[in-house]
Amino acid sequence: MNLEELKLELKNKPISDVLNKHILAGEPVCFGRNLDLVIKLKKSISNHFDVHLKNIEVVGSSKLGISLSEEKLGKPYSRKSDIDIVIVSSELFDAAWHALLKLDFKFHTLNEKDRQFLKDCYDSTHRGYISPDRLPINLGFRNQWWGIFYKLSNREEYEYRKIRGRLFKNWWFVEKYYSIQLLKLKKLLEGE
Repeated sequence: MNLEELKLELKNKPISDVLNKHILAGEPVCFGRNLDLVIKLKKSISNHFDVHLKNIEVVGSSKLGISLSEEKLGKPYSRKSDIDIVIVSSELFDAAWHALLKLDFKFHTLNEKDRQFLKDCYDSTHRGYISPDRLPINLGFRNQWWGIFYKLSNREEYEYRKIRGRLFKNWWFVEKYYSIQLLKLKKLLEGE
C-alpha cells in the first residue's frame, strides 16, 4: 500500500473497515512477506509470554508498507524500519498495571526520571494499553518485557531489526487506539 491508496481508502470507507482490512488483518510486508518467518517470530513471543498466537499482531509500517505516524507519514517500509508488535493479554496487562500500582505507593521515594516514567504510564493505562518502553527502568515487568524483544532484535533471521511491542488489555482497546490514529491521519490528509 502507498499513501495515495491509503488516502482513497480513508476517503471512501469507514475507519473501522480500513482498520480491520489493513491493520488487524492481512499479511505483513516485513521479511519479504515471508509468512513462515512472521509466524516464527509470533511463536517466540507467544511462548515467552504464554499468550495465544492469535493475540499477537504485526502492525505499523511492517504490516502496511508505509508509516502512519505523523512524523513519518507515508514513508515506505524499508530495511531500517522497526517491527511493531501488538500483544493483547488481559493477564499481562493486569500484571504490569499491578506492578505500576505497587510502584505508585513508593512514588515519593523514586528518582525524578522514574517519577516521570510513572506519570507517562498513567495516561495510557486508562486507555487500555501500556507501552513498556515508558515503564520505569527499575520495574521488573519492563525487564521481562524487553528481554525477549532485545533477544529477537539481535537475530540474523529477523534481519537485526528493532522489534518492539505494545501491550493492550483487550482487542477493543486495540481497535480504539488504531481508530484514533487513523482518524487523526484522515484529518491530516484532508488538510493537505
